[in-house]
Amino acid sequence: MKVPRGVRRRCVAAIAGVLLFPCLAGAIEVDGLKDFEPLYGRYAPAGDCSRQPQILVDAAGFTFEVNGAKERATRVEFAASYGGNDYQGITQWFFPFKSANGWPILMAFNANEKPGTLTIDGNDEGWKGGPPLSARNLALVKGSPYGRCT
Repeated sequence: MKVPRGVRRRCVAAIAGVLLFPCLAGAIEVDGLKDFEPLYGRYAPAGDCSRQPQILVDAAGFTFEVNGAKERATRVEFAASYGGNDYQGITQWFFPFKSANGWPILMAFNANEKPGTLTIDGNDEGWKGGPPLSARNLALVKGSPYGRCT
């Protein structure tokens, strides 16, 4: 029996929606970082605390120090399942800022499975042909990778 093209398209769309739904539900808003104590500390480019920008991580959240200005992010998105359902590694992902375009940057702590490493990349901004990163976010991306200061 031949299945009409419209029915096939709706079935494929329904299956795709079901498969994608768990991925969309993988980020949760957290108030502060009290449950993320292993990430606490000050991070700077290549772990050199004489350089800027810097990010302080503590129980209250993130403090970003960029070009002499400080900005605090206390309500952030923790991308709990960013690595997929079977991910067993140590990397933890956060979206610290929201903009009209979505989540402009993505922070990856223990990036590439290296403790004390932080990378910051453009996410919903800063890609070729897309909306540009703000000056703050561009500086944060350019400073990556970061290391925990010793």
